[in-house]
Amino acid sequence: MRRSRILSWLLFAAALTACAPPAPRGEIRARLAAVGRPNLLLIVVDTLRADRTTPYGFAQDTTPELAHWAAHGVVFEHAQAQSSWTKISMASLLTSLWPRSHGIHDVRDGLGEGALTLAEALHAAGYRCYAVQTNGWLDQSFGFHQGFERYVFPSGAGARLPRAGIWPHVDRVVEEASRLLAAHDRSAPFFLYLHFMDVHEYAAPPEFKTFGSDAGGAYLAAIRWVDDGIRRVREALEQAGLAKNTLIVFASDHGESLGEHGVEGHARDLRAPVLHVPLVLRLPFESEPVRIAAQVRNLDIAPTLLEAAGVPLPPGFEGESLWPLVGADGAPDRPSFAALGAPLYPDAAIEAAVADGGWSFALRVAPDARAGEARLFDRNVDPGENVDLARREPEEAMRLRAELEAHLAAPPVAGARAQDVRIDPSIAERLRAMGYLR
Repeated sequence: MRRSRILSWLLFAAALTACAPPAPRGEIRARLAAVGRPNLLLIVVDTLRADRTTPYGFAQDTTPELAHWAAHGVVFEHAQAQSSWTKISMASLLTSLWPRSHGIHDVRDGLGEGALTLAEALHAAGYRCYAVQTNGWLDQSFGFHQGFERYVFPSGAGARLPRAGIWPHVDRVVEEASRLLAAHDRSAPFFLYLHFMDVHEYAAPPEFKTFGSDAGGAYLAAIRWVDDGIRRVREALEQAGLAKNTLIVFASDHGESLGEHGVEGHARDLRAPVLHVPLVLRLPFESEPVRIAAQVRNLDIAPTLLEAAGVPLPPGFEGESLWPLVGADGAPDRPSFAALGAPLYPDAAIEAAVADGGWSFALRVAPDARAGEARLFDRNVDPGENVDLARREPEEAMRLRAELEAHLAAPPVAGARAQDVRIDPSIAERLRAMGYLR
């Protein structure tokens, strides 16, 4: 009888939870705390600029799944990446260190043992940490596997593609993620990091190529394919009975220039098309839609996940949790710094940049004839950074230059950067095929 009563109470409690109304903005943190230690899923879509996704106002429906997450979760409208090159950007995202602090800037640099990663902090707190990643710059040889007990680089490029790709594709990531979720030991929460490369390759099966036959259409088709992939990941969570206690962070390492300022691609400069990235939280429960206008940084993602897990922020982390912004209106912009290291392309620059929300400033720091060149933009009236005001607004340029130079003067973290990394030969071959290595 007692057992029957307990079962009835549990079923009643589950029914109440299932029928719970969307959480008001002011109750989201408390509702999340009631989940306990949630599972954490970090999804990074390589090379995805915010303004080509549905939650950020793009006219074509490229991301219906992400739009649903945004309608019942949290959207950060002005998230900034810390570089337009994956290795620098992801080093900052996964360690919550500014580029000047982890020091990575060269093709043969990697994360050193002195860098404490998000996965290491979560593993020490009892989380099972897994990753499925598809970018060669994040290979184990560069140290990005630190803290993960499974760090999977899938084989195969994806059977549905009309031609072979360089990196594993959506289907393979979804398959490996589903396998890890199905095999997860429920005695501990998990942290799962998924990295999709399809947008970087402008790759998609024929059924998603409905946006035109040019490069811009191919880019949008790849976004649509990845959105379909994250739908399947969400369904895998539901099928495994894990969705109701899993927090998902959707992010990108950097954006992509699509001809703006005469630039195609990324890792060439530090302007808005490559630094403005999507950042969406899908909560373990539905909430009223929350849109946060304050500028935030990818640097803040690791502290946000740690707070959700109840893990104290390591003293070396330089970002801040985003949760205080979720529960309050009118939060101030957080200053953001970005860097671009040794040039991967002939037309690339070694640059550093700062953005305070209203203004952005970039400075060439390479020891060449163009060192010291600066650009200044008023994002309040020019969010695309088209009109350089460095000469017309010298006081603002001087103010931001001083702020940037003071930031760059801080010493790097000891041991955070590994140099002269021996790159796995199979990864080096793929990077060479993309023109990254010579």
